[in-house]
Amino acid sequence: MQLQLSVSNFKIKEILFYLTFILAITSNICTSTITGIQMVDSCFPCSTFPYYILIIYIYQAISNVTRIAFAFKRQNYYFALDSVSVRDYAAPSTEILNNGGFETGDLTSWIYCNQNNASSTGGIKSNTSFSYNSFTYYSQSGTYYYLGGSNISADYISQSFPTKIGHEYNISMWVMFPGSGNLTSANLFIGV
Repeated sequence: MQLQLSVSNFKIKEILFYLTFILAITSNICTSTITGIQMVDSCFPCSTFPYYILIIYIYQAISNVTRIAFAFKRQNYYFALDSVSVRDYAAPSTEILNNGGFETGDLTSWIYCNQNNASSTGGIKSNTSFSYNSFTYYSQSGTYYYLGGSNISADYISQSFPTKIGHEYNISMWVMFPGSGNLTSANLFIGV
């Protein structure tokens, strides 16, 4: 089911479905330690959305520890990611992910990886700190957000969190991409 609405200055795109499929994922230095990996969402090339969109997934855990990973590759603009959240439907008021809004001002609890071993191509930014190609980036909430997208190979951020086998989890995130280009890609992975 897909629902799109306008709220204030944001458009919300909500996608809900149960993950019951596994796609073959090409292993690289950033994904080689993740087993049972599933590509949850992907765009290649990615459409332009110069505002944050909300993406929500329902995930059923297959292990006691789960890893979420994001991969971004850019051509002419960066991707912004903010307010990443994981909640067990059995305890919906409890946030499981650490630093999902990047409000520590750094990648605390996240692991950064670039396939070419390059240093971070984006990183954590604050509301007043970054403009690129005449576009000023901003957070969806709070002060900080993750800015990602290597222009050679995708860069990744990932985090492991505790899960209970068979429990369903609400995974949500806000993503913005003001650019375009045939070489852009964004991927969301779940694995153990």
